Amino acid sequence: MKSTTPASLLFIFFLCIIFYAPLPSSCTSLYEALCNEYKPEADIPKCLNLMKTDPNIPLATNYHDLSHYILEMALFKVTSVHIYLEVMAKYFPTNEAIGQCLTEFNNSVGAVNNALIKLDNDPKSAREDAITAGFGGDNCNKALQNPPEKYVLDTIQDRNNEIFFVNVIASLSIIHLFD
Repeated sequence: MKSTTPASLLFIFFLCIIFYAPLPSSCTSLYEALCNEYKPEADIPKCLNLMKTDPNIPLATNYHDLSHYILEMALFKVTSVHIYLEVMAKYFPTNEAIGQCLTEFNNSVGAVNNALIKLDNDPKSAREDAITAGFGGDNCNKALQNPPEKYVLDTIQDRNNEIFFVNVIASLSIIHLFD
């Protein structure tokens, strides 16, 4: 063996390590690219943090799967608020604001379910349903403002805003399926 052979083998070994090493994370994932499309830009960190809470969303490799996972997240969040409102309605059966919120969230649950069903064959209708679902939280916030329902408002307003936000992100993701 020549004296240069071990050096050559070592050089080849290091080249293999360099070329097979994972590249630094300069490439953004699909959900990060989606969140970066969101306006206002001040909410991008909120979007990124929210999307990371679902283990499937960071793994999505196409907009169809990403949209599906975001809609599943929206369905979970809308359903949990709907259940909470059903409990509140039992404690406060004459409260009109809670009754209106319950109706809004009943509609939102149906709209997110419809969006999931339509996603494969009719993404435009799925997007419309996702947008409709988002308005449930917004309309509930308006109902709680007039008159102010302090005992419910603080508890549910953040969840309403999050539901609106998730559905906006879902509709933004679905737009990419139109191409």
